[in-house]
Amino acid sequence: MRLSSVRIFVEDLNEAAQFYENVIGLKRSWAADDAVIFESNPGVVIETANDEARDEGLVGRFTGISFETKNAAALYRDLQAGGIPLHGPPEEQPWGGIMLFADDPSGNIITFLELPPAQRAAP
Repeated sequence: MRLSSVRIFVEDLNEAAQFYENVIGLKRSWAADDAVIFESNPGVVIETANDEARDEGLVGRFTGISFETKNAAALYRDLQAGGIPLHGPPEEQPWGGIMLFADDPSGNIITFLELPPAQRAAP
């Protein structure tokens, strides 16, 4: 088996879609009034939160979702310049990766991950 998709609940679908498309760089593959699907491996689905999702705390939380970046320090500067809420500068991890945390427009915390050189895919 492989991971097929991840879901992120948001308050403003259009604002979130712009963020995931323009800031993260995902490509839209499908859209409706209450959800947008982005092509990726796995796919990313952003969905308008309803009362049940809000009651369960599924909006404005740590998602556990990481997007790979080649240069966390440069991305940090770009996100800062773009006014994206950040949770501090990139931090090197004991296992060699570098992590950077930011908020999407609904306050969902996403992670950007710069892998250690030995784990990076060949260009």
